[in-house]
Amino acid sequence: MTSLRQRNRHNAMRAAQRAALPLFRERGFDNVTVDEVAAEAGMAASTIYRHFTTKEALVLWDEHDVAIDDALAQRLKHQPPLEAIRDAFVETLGGRYDADLEFQLARIKFIYAAEALHAAAVEADFASRDELSGAVRHFLSRRNRDAAPIIAGAAMLALDVAIERWAAGDAKRPLSALIREAFDTLAHLEALT
Repeated sequence: MTSLRQRNRHNAMRAAQRAALPLFRERGFDNVTVDEVAAEAGMAASTIYRHFTTKEALVLWDEHDVAIDDALAQRLKHQPPLEAIRDAFVETLGGRYDADLEFQLARIKFIYAAEALHAAAVEADFASRDELSGAVRHFLSRRNRDAAPIIAGAAMLALDVAIERWAAGDAKRPLSALIREAFDTLAHLEALT
């Protein structure tokens, strides 16, 4: 259960992100300052800097990250790693992205379109891969622990492909279906010729 302080922080981050994206899309990422975002969101720039360490993080932050971590921690106890990761992504991102379709689609498309954001997203993926690798490593047998970075990297790539296809197709297909397809392909790579 989240505390009032955590909920307030989350709500402030959400408000800042929701204020920032239209400004960035309208005027260009480099042409909008954090002060302008703060004014639009009705908060101090220092609050935005406290919650987001960079201007890029205003767009890259995914409010579902905590839910992913929680779902993954539960699933890794009972499922093989790739299956647990797939199901955690489907559970936490699939429905939530589709429920918040307009904003999430605009956010993802903007990340792909803005060079600085796309580069920052790639860097964030490396960090996420390392975190995921650490989480998976704890659930692998000692002799298989070296596979954790490969499992994590493959899972992150499958998610990236699913999200890219979702955005390129203007979300006409549910993200959850695309995540499942990407992970199914991953599971069958050895059989491909």
